[in-house]
This record gives sequence, structure tokens and C-alpha cells, in this order.
Amino acid sequence: MKDVSGLKGVPETMLIPVWARAQETMRDDRMIEDRIAIDIVNSVEYDFSIFGDNKNFYKTQVGVAARTKILDSIAIDYIEKNPHGTIINIGAGLDTRSERLSLDNVKWFDLDLPEGIEIRKEFFEENENRKFISDSVLDLDWIDSIEDRENVLFIAEGIFMYFDFEQIRTLLVTLASYFTNSEIVFEAMDPIAIGKAKHHESVKKLKSSSEFKSGFRSGKEIEDYDNRLNFEKEWYHFDYGGARWKSMRLLWLIPRFKRMMKIIKIKIN
Repeated sequence: MKDVSGLKGVPETMLIPVWARAQETMRDDRMIEDRIAIDIVNSVEYDFSIFGDNKNFYKTQVGVAARTKILDSIAIDYIEKNPHGTIINIGAGLDTRSERLSLDNVKWFDLDLPEGIEIRKEFFEENENRKFISDSVLDLDWIDSIEDRENVLFIAEGIFMYFDFEQIRTLLVTLASYFTNSEIVFEAMDPIAIGKAKHHESVKKLKSSSEFKSGFRSGKEIEDYDNRLNFEKEWYHFDYGGARWKSMRLLWLIPRFKRMMKIIKIKIN
């Protein structure tokens, strides 16, 4: 079994979504199916019991399933319109989207920190169209690895909330300088979540600490960074899962809470 107990900080957070997708897949009322996630969880040496059972873990499980469903739909729509396009998966971790979707001739790049890519190599292989980039997205040197910079789809799932506002601004403005007619979809929390990772049902249980450093009430705020960045749409996690959110549904009466967790889509002109 692969020992991942040495992961610390943000890289350790990659274990939360793969565990959540595995748990979701075993449900009769599942929103997504990810058999690969089950295989990964069964192949790594890590005490996943720290997250508790479904009763304790349900908010993370439903949230991860919702964002997976949203991002899968966005990726499928892009692939149908751009069968020879380019997708860059920021903070890939143990994401399985490149394996679960029919990519055919799409060029797919999994970008993550060196420790993340090393673990990824234990379960996934590169091929002609799927490549790994072992680097921090914030270092920006990875851009040299991308030849096609027109009509690219960037996916950032479960990562931007660990960056501060200046890091996000610098990254997005830089992408706008190097890529054209492209799209960025990323997961974001509301600003009231900043500094409150200790209250998150799963993040707080990790062996090492990671903190939420940014959040957006609306994707429209990104337009203030650069006139080449234009807000297109956002999807809300709470629109998926229905009764599985249990008592949290009472808070949906508060519009800001209903938009607490979201996927934001930005167009680069």
C-alpha cells in the first residue's frame, strides 16, 4: 500500500475529496460515480476513519459530490465543443476526471506540487494527451509547458480558497496575459469562511493545518482585477443534493448562505 501519512499542509487536503467521492459512489442515491476513487482509498495507507462515518461526514460528502457533478458537466460541455482542446487541471491531487471522461484528442495537463504529482504517479499514467506538471501553479514557470494557449479550459477544484487574494489576483492576471479566448472555473467560498478552517468538518481533522485565506461573495469581483477577466456564471453547491443537506436546508432561506459554496466561471478575452 502507498503510505501517504507524510503529506502535510495543503497537499494533505487531496485525501478529503477522494475519500468523499469513494463514499458517495457506495451510496444508492449517489450523485456521481467514481470507482477509481474506491480503488485509491483501498490502496493508500491512511487513517480515513478520522473523518467519521456518513453522519459526521455528510456535509463534505454532499459538497464534494455537488462540485464534482458541476465541474464534470462543465468539462463535458467544453470537450463536446472543443474535441481537440486543452484542459489544465490546477491542484490535480487525486482527481479522476481525466480518467472518467471521454477525452479522445483533448490535451489534458494535471498540475500540482511535486509531492502531489509523485503520489498521482502511483495511480495514473501519462500518455500522449495526458501530461503531469510537477510545479506550484503560483510559480508560473509551468506556463512554458503549454504550447496551445487559445481556447483553454482551466479547472481549479478545492484549491483557490487556500490562496490569499493577492496570489489569486496575480495568477489570474498572468493567465490573462498568456492565454486568450479561454475559461477559468474555480471553487470558491464566501468571505465569511476566511480563517475558519478549524470549523470545517473535514479540514479540521487533518494531521497538519491548512487555512482558508480567500473567498468571494460573487464572481463579479474578479472583474476588478483586469478588464480581460469577465464573469460569466456561477453554480451553487446547495442546488444539488436536496434533503441530504439535512438541517442545513433551513439556512437556505438566507441568500448569502445559499451561495456560500460556489463554482465560478471567468472568461479570458
